[in-house]
Amino acid sequence: MQFSIDRDSVCMGDDVDSHRVTLDVRPQRTLGSLLAQALRTYRLASVGGEVSWIAEVTYGGYRRDERGLVHPPMSHALALLHVPYPEGESTIIPLSNYFLAMPLRQMAERAGGAEVTLNFHYLSEGARWRPEDFIARFK
Repeated sequence: MQFSIDRDSVCMGDDVDSHRVTLDVRPQRTLGSLLAQALRTYRLASVGGEVSWIAEVTYGGYRRDERGLVHPPMSHALALLHVPYPEGESTIIPLSNYFLAMPLRQMAERAGGAEVTLNFHYLSEGARWRPEDFIARFK
């Protein structure tokens, strides 16, 4: 089966070319194994600062309901990736063991024939804060 991987652009110069790749994958593979492969082989943009990415699975397009309201594609967060700056080790926080363990075939069935994409959503900020610093700032 075919499965897409894509990521957000991080600046105007980064959005000139598409970041989407389409892979032929075995349907029995899990979303977690696809994410693990993407983390080894798919290039996330590097920027000058501490950032985070949310890895999510999305499917379906924008749709209008019976009341005329427009709804975005379905999405489920899989993991939070933190990239330190200027050095240090990146960290990954799993956010949904349920979806990470889901076979790609099951995800495709859930999507009802719509395109399914592993998407990396860019968060322009992402520096880690100690809880007491966060509380002091936003009390």
